[in-house]
Amino acid sequence: MSKTYRLQLSVSPVTCREADYTLGAIQRAWCTPSWANKQSLGHEILLLEVGHEAEIKLGESADWFVERIAAAIWQETGRFVRIAIDIAADEAADGQLIILDEAAYWRIMQSFRLSSPRFHS
Repeated sequence: MSKTYRLQLSVSPVTCREADYTLGAIQRAWCTPSWANKQSLGHEILLLEVGHEAEIKLGESADWFVERIAAAIWQETGRFVRIAIDIAADEAADGQLIILDEAAYWRIMQSFRLSSPRFHS
């Protein structure tokens, strides 16, 4: 049985175009978020925040899911952007905050380096 998770994801710094690419990557790798907010950080730079609650793939761990979503975002933007993900199983009161910095980018992208930028779940 698949497990449902609540997810809040923040990505920055991104341009408006990169924010749109990021939303597309999330849709292709998982689903369309329930909500998305683009907050200006000045000089055409944005903080993108999205949230959603849905199932992840059967047999997929939350850690692997986070890495798969991060790889999809980084492949779509074509560069490192900072990603913060607050993820919680639907029955959990509190979530786990995961911050993906540049070191995580290099580690994760090694695993996904041969994947198509538009891979599906």
